[in-house]
Amino acid sequence: MRRRPPQPAEADGIVRARLGRPAQDLLEAAVVLEAWGGVRSEDALALDAGILPRSVEPELHRRRRMEPEPDGRESVVAEGVALVAAIVAIAAWAGPLGHQLGHAVLERALLVALPLTIGIQWAIRSRYLSRRAGLRCLAEEWAPVLLAAVALAASLALLAPFGAVAAAFVASWVGGTVLARRGWGLLYGALVAGEALALGDGAAAGASLAALAGAVLLCCVVAVRTAGSASLEAPGRLSRALGAFLIGALLGGVLVGDQSLGWGVHGAFPALALVPSVVGSLWGGVHLWQFHAAIPRELRGVPLAQGHAPIGRGPAAGIVLGAIARLVGVTALLSALVVLAGRWTHGTDKTGLLVAFGFAALVCLLVGLHESLGYARWALLVAAASLAIELSVHRFVIVSTPGAGLIAGAGAGTLLALAPLVGRLRRPGRVLATALWIK
Repeated sequence: MRRRPPQPAEADGIVRARLGRPAQDLLEAAVVLEAWGGVRSEDALALDAGILPRSVEPELHRRRRMEPEPDGRESVVAEGVALVAAIVAIAAWAGPLGHQLGHAVLERALLVALPLTIGIQWAIRSRYLSRRAGLRCLAEEWAPVLLAAVALAASLALLAPFGAVAAAFVASWVGGTVLARRGWGLLYGALVAGEALALGDGAAAGASLAALAGAVLLCCVVAVRTAGSASLEAPGRLSRALGAFLIGALLGGVLVGDQSLGWGVHGAFPALALVPSVVGSLWGGVHLWQFHAAIPRELRGVPLAQGHAPIGRGPAAGIVLGAIARLVGVTALLSALVVLAGRWTHGTDKTGLLVAFGFAALVCLLVGLHESLGYARWALLVAAASLAIELSVHRFVIVSTPGAGLIAGAGAGTLLALAPLVGRLRRPGRVLATALWIK
């Protein structure tokens, strides 16, 4: 039995409920109505094209922004710069912190802080920072965010003697992501560099890390409060943000799960060895932003009834291959420079570490693509499988190559993530279009 076509008010209500905002155009509304409202495609497209745009226009003109927030590629680049600064900070802090705190305390703090940091970064990006007005969405939910931050800090403080150090790391690095999203990456870099100089000059580790974390969090409060006026855009779904946290934390576990990497023990080299793959991943991730324009352009003129038809030479696969090529190329080039600098970093110059971090960056890129397209369950499975394989290799296989466990885990995760992605990219129809347009 054919369902009655919805009335304009009913259709507008379905769209607003699912998107958290009015539809941008009739095509977006048609996708929502067909995917979640059970409306036939021809009925959805037969709606008056002027209804939804008219419902958006008056509200947008009534509200003015104090200062536009960076978005799109600019946001990705800014967050990437903040992440590279944090990694270089690990390298600069490793020596002084290891001498003052002890290598065992520093290593445990890093093993806890890195997965937590990456998980929280993925969560706040999913719920807030991926939005055009993400910082305003964050400001409107300041109370639950503050409560969660206090609870996390209190929990970490119980993990003596390294918990307080881990809490300072997490606060400093997550705060750097927020500052970078605001466009204050240079300020964050100055704070990190000042901490490195203070530790090098003999400042007390605990006090200086606490001062840095406090300064970063204070700057975050100012950045969020001055981000702009109220926004019509709703934050992302909480369930999706929690899923993103689990995925990010598992990928962070992949980075620290192989004890042969020597976090906090082998001087500055583990952190410096991670920089090439991070920069390569950043460039690859920026290239993937073309999805948001290329896929809808590819599907333009294709009837919804033929949305699952394969497209042999579409741009989707080319964009993914281009991102992978950029990641691999930049990682290889910068890794060669890190090897040349190995004699000054007081650590091993084994290329196994660089290869391992390259595989880790690749699996992170592909898992992130799965999550952004709405395949969070598969992304979570790939991240969990990568960590399980890495830990199994480290525990049950005797290898002398540094980073062998990470290579095995991230390599297997790359294959698991790439295999289903090929089929999905060949059929960029309703499922892919819906995942791209609806958050």
